[in-house]
Amino acid sequence: MADEPQAASTATAEPAVPAQGITVELSYATVAAFEHAVAVARKHPSFQEFGEGKNRRVRVTYQMTELEALQELKEAAWELHHKRAWLEGNEIAWHEMAEMTFCFREYLQRPRRDHCFFDGNFWSGWGCKYAVANFSDRINTEWLTLGHLDSDGAWVFDKARVAAYVKEKLFRGYQHCPAFDVEYLELLLEVFPERIDPVEDNRWRHVRNRRGEILYVGPKDVDAAKKIVYELQEKVRQRRGADSVQPNGKRKLAADWFRRYQPAARKRSLWVKIFG
Repeated sequence: MADEPQAASTATAEPAVPAQGITVELSYATVAAFEHAVAVARKHPSFQEFGEGKNRRVRVTYQMTELEALQELKEAAWELHHKRAWLEGNEIAWHEMAEMTFCFREYLQRPRRDHCFFDGNFWSGWGCKYAVANFSDRINTEWLTLGHLDSDGAWVFDKARVAAYVKEKLFRGYQHCPAFDVEYLELLLEVFPERIDPVEDNRWRHVRNRRGEILYVGPKDVDAAKKIVYELQEKVRQRRGADSVQPNGKRKLAADWFRRYQPAARKRSLWVKIFG
Protein backbone atom coordinates (compact mmCIF):
# COMPACT_ATOMS: atom_id res chain seq x y z
CA MET A 1 0.00 0.00 0.00
CA ALA A 2 2.88 2.35 0.77
CA ASP A 3 4.09 2.12 -2.82
CA GLU A 4 0.80 3.28 -4.37
CA PRO A 5 1.22 7.06 -3.83
CA GLN A 6 4.70 6.86 -5.33
CA ALA A 7 3.40 5.01 -8.39
CA ALA A 8 0.69 7.60 -8.87
CA SER A 9 3.15 10.47 -8.59
CA THR A 10 5.33 9.07 -11.36
CA ALA A 11 2.47 8.56 -13.81
CA THR A 12 2.59 10.86 -16.86
CA ALA A 13 -0.48 13.06 -17.13
CA GLU A 14 -2.12 13.36 -20.53
CA PRO A 15 -1.27 16.76 -22.04
CA ALA A 16 -4.02 19.35 -22.27
CA VAL A 17 -5.36 20.23 -25.70
CA PRO A 18 -4.06 23.69 -26.73
CA ALA A 19 -6.59 26.51 -26.73
CA GLN A 20 -5.35 27.75 -30.09
CA GLY A 21 -5.05 26.05 -33.45
CA ILE A 22 -6.35 22.79 -34.86
CA THR A 23 -5.38 19.76 -32.81
CA VAL A 24 -5.70 16.26 -34.22
CA GLU A 25 -5.26 12.97 -32.41
CA LEU A 26 -4.78 9.51 -33.91
CA SER A 27 -5.24 6.30 -31.95
CA TYR A 28 -3.25 3.14 -32.56
CA ALA A 29 -4.31 0.91 -35.42
CA THR A 30 -2.72 -2.20 -36.86
CA VAL A 31 -2.92 -0.93 -40.44
CA ALA A 32 0.13 0.49 -42.20
CA ALA A 33 -1.66 3.81 -42.63
CA PHE A 34 -1.27 4.51 -38.92
CA GLU A 35 2.53 4.39 -38.95
CA HIS A 36 2.56 6.46 -42.13
CA ALA A 37 0.33 9.08 -40.51
CA VAL A 38 2.54 9.09 -37.41
CA ALA A 39 5.58 9.72 -39.59
CA VAL A 40 3.79 12.69 -41.18
CA ALA A 41 2.68 14.07 -37.80
CA ARG A 42 6.19 13.68 -36.38
CA LYS A 43 7.44 16.35 -38.81
CA HIS A 44 5.63 19.03 -36.83
CA PRO A 45 7.29 20.52 -33.72
CA SER A 46 4.08 20.14 -31.67
CA PHE A 47 4.11 16.33 -32.11
CA GLN A 48 3.25 14.41 -28.93
CA GLU A 49 3.02 10.69 -28.31
CA PHE A 50 1.67 8.97 -25.22
CA GLY A 51 0.38 5.57 -24.16
CA GLU A 52 1.76 2.18 -25.10
CA GLY A 53 0.65 -0.74 -27.22
CA LYS A 54 -3.02 -0.61 -28.10
CA ASN A 55 -3.36 2.57 -26.01
CA ARG A 56 -0.80 4.46 -28.06
CA ARG A 57 -1.93 7.85 -29.34
CA VAL A 58 -0.30 10.73 -31.15
CA ARG A 59 -1.36 14.35 -31.12
CA VAL A 60 -0.27 17.39 -33.12
CA THR A 61 -1.51 20.99 -33.37
CA TYR A 62 -1.51 23.05 -36.56
CA GLN A 63 -2.31 26.72 -37.04
CA MET A 64 -4.49 28.05 -39.86
CA THR A 65 -1.30 29.21 -41.56
CA GLU A 66 -0.15 25.58 -41.80
CA LEU A 67 -2.92 24.15 -43.95
CA GLU A 68 -0.56 22.35 -46.34
CA ALA A 69 0.98 20.37 -43.49
CA LEU A 70 -2.46 19.65 -42.04
CA GLN A 71 -3.72 18.51 -45.45
CA GLU A 72 -0.82 16.07 -45.72
CA LEU A 73 -1.78 14.55 -42.38
CA LYS A 74 -5.48 14.38 -43.27
CA GLU A 75 -4.64 12.49 -46.44
CA ALA A 76 -2.31 10.12 -44.57
CA ALA A 77 -5.00 9.44 -41.93
CA TRP A 78 -7.81 8.96 -44.46
CA GLU A 79 -8.24 5.23 -43.75
CA LEU A 80 -8.02 5.53 -39.96
CA HIS A 81 -11.24 5.26 -37.99
CA HIS A 82 -10.14 6.32 -34.52
CA LYS A 83 -9.21 9.98 -34.85
CA ARG A 84 -10.33 13.15 -33.09
CA ALA A 85 -10.11 16.86 -33.75
CA TRP A 86 -10.26 20.04 -31.66
CA LEU A 87 -10.66 23.59 -32.91
CA GLU A 88 -9.47 26.33 -30.56
CA GLY A 89 -9.58 23.80 -27.73
CA ASN A 90 -13.13 22.59 -28.40
CA GLU A 91 -13.72 19.14 -29.86
CA ILE A 92 -15.57 19.00 -33.17
CA ALA A 93 -16.39 16.24 -35.61
CA TRP A 94 -13.41 15.25 -37.75
CA HIS A 95 -15.34 15.77 -40.99
CA GLU A 96 -16.29 19.31 -39.99
CA MET A 97 -12.66 20.19 -39.29
CA ALA A 98 -11.56 18.51 -42.51
CA GLU A 99 -14.16 20.27 -44.66
CA MET A 100 -13.59 23.70 -43.15
CA THR A 101 -9.80 23.60 -43.53
CA PHE A 102 -10.05 22.15 -47.04
CA CYS A 103 -12.55 24.85 -48.04
CA PHE A 104 -10.40 27.72 -46.75
CA ARG A 105 -7.27 26.24 -48.32
CA GLU A 106 -9.13 25.98 -51.65
CA TYR A 107 -10.14 29.64 -51.32
CA LEU A 108 -6.55 30.73 -50.72
CA GLN A 109 -5.41 28.78 -53.76
CA ARG A 110 -8.09 30.23 -56.04
CA PRO A 111 -9.98 33.17 -54.49
CA ARG A 112 -13.27 33.86 -56.26
CA ARG A 113 -16.24 36.08 -55.55
CA ASP A 114 -18.54 33.07 -55.39
CA HIS A 115 -16.39 30.73 -53.29
CA CYS A 116 -18.29 31.19 -50.01
CA PHE A 117 -21.66 31.39 -51.75
CA PHE A 118 -21.87 28.60 -54.32
CA ASP A 119 -21.21 24.89 -53.75
CA GLY A 120 -21.51 23.86 -57.39
CA ASN A 121 -25.23 23.20 -57.16
CA PHE A 122 -26.94 25.66 -54.86
CA TRP A 123 -26.46 29.26 -53.84
CA SER A 124 -26.23 30.48 -50.26
CA GLY A 125 -26.43 34.18 -49.49
CA TRP A 126 -25.18 33.92 -45.94
CA GLY A 127 -21.46 34.28 -46.62
CA CYS A 128 -20.72 30.58 -46.07
CA LYS A 129 -21.91 27.80 -48.34
CA TYR A 130 -21.99 25.51 -45.30
CA ALA A 131 -24.70 27.55 -43.59
CA VAL A 132 -27.12 24.71 -44.49
CA ALA A 133 -29.72 27.23 -45.59
CA ASN A 134 -29.41 27.36 -49.35
CA PHE A 135 -31.43 29.24 -51.92
CA SER A 136 -32.82 26.09 -53.48
CA ASP A 137 -36.14 24.41 -54.05
CA ARG A 138 -35.02 20.86 -53.27
CA ILE A 139 -32.85 20.68 -50.16
CA ASN A 140 -32.29 22.75 -47.02
CA THR A 141 -35.41 24.81 -47.63
CA GLU A 142 -36.84 24.82 -44.13
CA TRP A 143 -35.74 28.43 -43.57
CA LEU A 144 -37.84 29.53 -46.56
CA THR A 145 -40.98 28.31 -44.78
CA LEU A 146 -40.40 30.61 -41.78
CA GLY A 147 -43.16 33.09 -42.48
CA HIS A 148 -46.71 33.25 -43.77
CA LEU A 149 -48.68 33.84 -46.94
CA ASP A 150 -50.27 37.26 -47.18
CA SER A 151 -53.81 37.69 -48.48
CA ASP A 152 -52.51 38.98 -51.82
CA GLY A 153 -50.23 36.00 -52.42
CA ALA A 154 -47.00 37.57 -51.18
CA TRP A 155 -44.79 35.70 -48.72
CA VAL A 156 -43.91 37.55 -45.51
CA PHE A 157 -40.77 36.24 -43.83
CA ASP A 158 -40.35 36.05 -40.07
CA LYS A 159 -36.87 37.52 -40.23
CA ALA A 160 -36.13 36.93 -36.55
CA ARG A 161 -36.76 33.20 -36.98
CA VAL A 162 -34.79 33.15 -40.26
CA ALA A 163 -31.81 34.79 -38.53
CA ALA A 164 -31.93 32.33 -35.63
CA TYR A 165 -32.20 29.37 -38.02
CA VAL A 166 -29.27 30.43 -40.20
CA LYS A 167 -26.98 30.96 -37.21
CA GLU A 168 -28.01 27.66 -35.64
CA LYS A 169 -27.46 25.66 -38.82
CA LEU A 170 -24.01 27.03 -39.59
CA PHE A 171 -21.67 24.03 -39.32
CA ARG A 172 -19.96 24.05 -35.94
CA GLY A 173 -16.44 25.40 -36.25
CA TYR A 174 -16.98 27.44 -39.40
CA GLN A 175 -17.19 30.64 -37.38
CA HIS A 176 -13.43 30.16 -36.84
CA CYS A 177 -12.72 30.14 -40.58
CA PRO A 178 -10.73 33.31 -41.41
CA ALA A 179 -13.01 33.83 -44.41
CA PHE A 180 -16.13 33.83 -42.24
CA ASP A 181 -17.43 37.35 -41.72
CA VAL A 182 -19.83 37.85 -38.81
CA GLU A 183 -20.58 41.46 -39.72
CA TYR A 184 -21.46 40.45 -43.27
CA LEU A 185 -23.93 37.86 -41.95
CA GLU A 186 -25.58 40.38 -39.62
CA LEU A 187 -25.93 42.97 -42.40
CA LEU A 188 -27.24 40.38 -44.84
CA LEU A 189 -29.97 39.44 -42.39
CA GLU A 190 -30.86 43.13 -42.13
CA VAL A 191 -31.13 43.76 -45.88
CA PHE A 192 -32.89 40.48 -46.64
CA PRO A 193 -36.44 41.30 -47.82
CA GLU A 194 -39.32 40.89 -45.41
CA ARG A 195 -41.92 40.48 -48.13
CA ILE A 196 -41.65 38.78 -51.54
CA ASP A 197 -44.33 38.75 -54.22
CA PRO A 198 -43.48 36.33 -57.07
CA VAL A 199 -45.88 38.22 -59.32
CA GLU A 200 -43.86 41.43 -58.93
CA ASP A 201 -40.44 39.74 -58.82
CA ASN A 202 -40.19 36.92 -61.37
CA ARG A 203 -36.95 35.62 -59.88
CA TRP A 204 -39.14 34.01 -57.21
CA ARG A 205 -41.96 31.50 -57.50
CA HIS A 206 -44.53 29.91 -55.23
CA VAL A 207 -43.60 26.41 -54.09
CA ARG A 208 -46.69 24.22 -53.85
CA ASN A 209 -47.52 20.76 -52.55
CA ARG A 210 -49.26 18.08 -54.59
CA ARG A 211 -52.64 19.58 -53.78
CA GLY A 212 -51.56 22.92 -55.22
CA GLU A 213 -51.34 24.63 -51.83
CA ILE A 214 -48.62 27.27 -51.46
CA LEU A 215 -45.98 26.20 -48.94
CA TYR A 216 -43.46 29.02 -49.33
CA VAL A 217 -41.57 30.97 -52.01
CA GLY A 218 -38.21 30.09 -53.52
CA PRO A 219 -35.97 31.16 -56.40
CA LYS A 220 -37.31 30.17 -59.83
CA ASP A 221 -34.06 28.42 -60.77
CA VAL A 222 -30.31 28.44 -60.15
CA ASP A 223 -29.74 31.52 -62.31
CA ALA A 224 -32.44 33.39 -60.41
CA ALA A 225 -30.84 32.37 -57.11
CA LYS A 226 -27.52 33.78 -58.31
CA LYS A 227 -29.15 37.10 -59.21
CA ILE A 228 -30.78 37.28 -55.78
CA VAL A 229 -27.50 36.55 -54.00
CA TYR A 230 -25.63 39.12 -56.08
CA GLU A 231 -28.26 41.74 -55.28
CA LEU A 232 -27.95 41.02 -51.55
CA GLN A 233 -24.16 41.17 -51.79
CA GLU A 234 -24.36 44.59 -53.42
CA LYS A 235 -26.70 45.92 -50.72
CA VAL A 236 -24.28 44.80 -48.01
CA ARG A 237 -21.33 46.18 -49.97
CA GLN A 238 -22.93 49.61 -50.17
CA ARG A 239 -23.71 49.60 -46.48
CA ARG A 240 -20.12 48.78 -45.57
CA GLY A 241 -18.55 51.11 -48.11
CA ALA A 242 -17.96 49.66 -51.56
CA ASP A 243 -14.25 50.48 -51.61
CA SER A 244 -13.48 48.90 -48.25
CA VAL A 245 -14.77 45.36 -48.91
CA GLN A 246 -14.68 42.66 -51.58
CA PRO A 247 -17.14 42.71 -54.52
CA ASN A 248 -19.22 40.15 -52.61
CA GLY A 249 -19.54 42.51 -49.63
CA LYS A 250 -17.28 40.53 -47.30
CA ARG A 251 -14.22 42.03 -45.66
CA LYS A 252 -10.89 41.75 -47.42
CA LEU A 253 -8.37 39.22 -46.12
CA ALA A 254 -4.78 40.26 -45.53
CA ALA A 255 -2.44 39.58 -48.46
CA ASP A 256 -0.26 37.39 -46.22
CA TRP A 257 -2.91 34.67 -46.32
CA PHE A 258 -2.53 34.30 -50.08
CA ARG A 259 1.21 34.86 -50.49
CA ARG A 260 2.26 31.23 -50.06
CA TYR A 261 -0.20 30.18 -52.79
CA GLN A 262 0.77 32.77 -55.36
CA PRO A 263 2.81 31.33 -58.23
CA ALA A 264 6.42 32.41 -58.17
CA ALA A 265 7.26 35.00 -60.76
CA ARG A 266 8.93 33.40 -63.76
CA LYS A 267 12.58 34.22 -64.17
CA ARG A 268 13.29 36.23 -67.26
CA SER A 269 15.07 34.19 -69.84
CA LEU A 270 18.67 34.93 -70.74
CA TRP A 271 17.44 36.15 -74.14
CA VAL A 272 15.21 38.73 -72.45
CA LYS A 273 17.98 39.74 -70.08
CA ILE A 274 20.37 40.41 -72.95
CA PHE A 275 18.06 41.77 -75.61
CA GLY A 276 14.92 42.79 -73.70
